[in-house]
Amino acid sequence: MFTKPISEVAKYLEKRAKDFAKGCQRVYVSVSGGVDSAVVTTILVRAFGPENVVAMYRDIRSNPVHKQDVQDLQKALGFKLLLIDANPLYDMLLNKCRKEFKKIGIEWHEENDKKLKDDWSCAYASLKSRFTTPLAGFIAKAIDDGNGRIFGTGNLEEDVLFRYFDKFGDGAVDNNILVGLTKMEVRQLAVWFSQEHHAKILKRIAEKIPSADLQAKGDEHNDEDELSLWAKNLGFDIRLSYGDINTEGNIAWAVKQDLDFGVVKGERKHFNEKMLALDLGYTPEQIQLIMFARNIEKTTRHKELNIPGVTRKELREKGLVD
Repeated sequence: MFTKPISEVAKYLEKRAKDFAKGCQRVYVSVSGGVDSAVVTTILVRAFGPENVVAMYRDIRSNPVHKQDVQDLQKALGFKLLLIDANPLYDMLLNKCRKEFKKIGIEWHEENDKKLKDDWSCAYASLKSRFTTPLAGFIAKAIDDGNGRIFGTGNLEEDVLFRYFDKFGDGAVDNNILVGLTKMEVRQLAVWFSQEHHAKILKRIAEKIPSADLQAKGDEHNDEDELSLWAKNLGFDIRLSYGDINTEGNIAWAVKQDLDFGVVKGERKHFNEKMLALDLGYTPEQIQLIMFARNIEKTTRHKELNIPGVTRKELREKGLVD
């Protein structure tokens, strides 16, 4: 939770946004209709002026509700908005892939198949997320004489512990000004901004169900359900939650426990279930949450590491090069 007035938090984030964009006249952000991108966009408008903020909404099988919310946000704040319908290109590339898969004997599963396997759902979602990357890179440079800054929109819970993003999709950014804030805090910023800018749309967005909107199912596919299913498939009987505008969820609790006590990535990451119960007083449900977080942290760690390769040092040690 905030320990100082939200006005001071907003002012500090505006300052840091300017630091991250030194040398730039215009800045770029991808908007989705969700609270994180809405808050980042508002911060940028306040820091650089609406005329110097360019946002893109990319539509691929997207819920039209989100597009309308983005357009309402633009009307309220005045930033420059690009609406990109990428469906024709998406369909064309899938058609080409379908033909090539069949040509070499690899099975193909259609996106609209109700029995679509989880791995294929993930593949389609990744493609949609990564579609944004080349567009963002092009637009960010084109609007600012080749400089370009892509402002990220991930928060503390998504980006730090679970790394709930596509490394080369929504994770392909130049900075992330919300990475230290919980979803509840981001929502509270949105509500405060809605009052400051007389923009009711910000409060409405803050109350929405968080969703990456990458499975062409509307709110049927949302972040909390996907994370909870992820946990269930790994054998954990827990419900993952971001909380709401006034309450932090158990994901924020897990992140803070790791920051304070190192139970996931830090000095107590070796604590077993008995030690977590006796030494820290965790309940059985809290212990499951920490164990799940450890599991996911390991499997997503690659997203923060440098791209692995066979280094010159390694080749020298093997006597293969001079």
